[in-house]
This record gives sequence, structure tokens and C-alpha cells, in this order.
Amino acid sequence: MEFKDIQNTWQQQSKSEAPKTVPDFEPAKQKLKYLRKKQQITHLVLGSTVAILIVFFFYISAYKYNGPLLGMSLLIGVILTRVYIEIRSQQQLRKINVLLSFNEFKEQLIVYYQKRKTLAFKIVPVLLIIYNIGFVIMSYYFYQYLSRGFFYYIVVSYVVSFVILFFFIRKQVLKELEILENLQES
Repeated sequence: MEFKDIQNTWQQQSKSEAPKTVPDFEPAKQKLKYLRKKQQITHLVLGSTVAILIVFFFYISAYKYNGPLLGMSLLIGVILTRVYIEIRSQQQLRKINVLLSFNEFKEQLIVYYQKRKTLAFKIVPVLLIIYNIGFVIMSYYFYQYLSRGFFYYIVVSYVVSFVILFFFIRKQVLKELEILENLQES
């Protein structure tokens, strides 16, 4: 789903439009619905992660001890912050009006993707650093209270998950930057 697809749809709509007919904005609406659905999947993944961390927080009684409380609070806080950011982003996407002229629609998309760019380069790196700090704090307690095999499993799983997450985020950011570049060029 790229801006070029939306632009082509828009151009096809304007070419096929007969005088005094109501334009068909359905294809553009469908493509925006697709973007919104992708954001909802992100919300689901982040929400599930928060739920798992909260259950784990109470399972290990992290609220009783300062170290685990700090570590788990950082982990949960970062994910909750990310959920909030994504919800706000989805609200901004909903505000984009497909019934506007193509240029006005394009301007709204440019503003949306510029905000996503700021998010990707300023906020997400800080959140990832804080999340890693929370994990390092928790690793100290995992090392003390878990068997070595399970501890190493957790560390290796975390590193693998983090690398996969990093490349997934990187791919999304590059895609959004490409869309922004296409919007600004056309």
C-alpha cells in the first residue's frame, strides 16, 4: 500500500468522472481502511505484550521489591507509551478526509507522515533505550533467581526478538519515508 496506489486511484476516479456525477471515493477509502487495519494489528500486538508483562509483574510480585519494580515499570511504561502513540497516530489517520481535493488530501498525508518521521527518529529510539535498560535491570534478577539454562534462554530470546523487532521497525520506517518522499515529489 503506497501513496502511488492512492494517487493512481484518485487519477482514475477523476478521469472516469462524467460531468455532473458524484465522484466515487470508495477505492481511496478502501486503501485508507487498509492502513488503519495495519495500525490495529500493531495495537493488538502491543496490547498483548502489555498484558503479558502485567501478568508477569504480578506473578513475580515485582511490586514488593524496588529492583524488579523499576525494571518491570520501565518495560510496561515503554509499551504503554508506544500504545498511546499508535492510538494517537490512528486518530490522526482517521481525520484525513478522502473527500477533499487531491492536493488537500496529499497535504494531509504529508503532515501525517512527517509526524511519523519525527516519531521514528526521535521518540522510538529513546523508548528502545529505556526498554533495554528495563530488561538489563530484570536480567540481574533473572540471573539470581532462575536456573542458568532458563536465564540464557530468556537472554537469547530477548536478543533474537529485539533484532527481529529492530529490522521490522526499520522496514516500516523506510517504507514510510519512501511514501513521504513520493508525496513530496508528486
